[in-house]
Amino acid sequence: MRKRFLIIAIAVMAVSAIVLALVINQELVNKHMYPEHAIHNDSNLSIKGVVTSIEENRRVYAWDYHIFRFYIQLNITEIVWMKDELTGWVEYSTDNNTINDRNSIGIGYDNSDDLQLVIGQTVECKGYYETIYDSPWSFILTVAPTVNGSHIRPQI
Repeated sequence: MRKRFLIIAIAVMAVSAIVLALVINQELVNKHMYPEHAIHNDSNLSIKGVVTSIEENRRVYAWDYHIFRFYIQLNITEIVWMKDELTGWVEYSTDNNTINDRNSIGIGYDNSDDLQLVIGQTVECKGYYETIYDSPWSFILTVAPTVNGSHIRPQI
């Protein structure tokens, strides 16, 4: 009888520990997910480009991490607009369509809708480009409901 009670008690504790670990893990993941924990700011960069890759639920690390609903890589075809205060923080060329000596850029999409893009499609993207190092949003153009004026629009 004691042996049976001991086995049941151990099983209940093991199941409780597993459930607790899953709840804690899910809470930690949700803490860093879109859109609730997206960066809050005004748009400061607008570009056009060709989609080269699309990943869903991409985790980006720095001193902390953030999970983007979609992470899109674009080859830049045009720098449409850049806020004046950003021009002092990034190297860019409108002749070569480069930002920080690269002709590609990562787009962190934090809206909760399903993004309808395909590889090879040309889009215009406006959002917030973070220039501070060691941030999950560093050097990524973020499109989120918390970024005023941000969007991704397919071009015809």
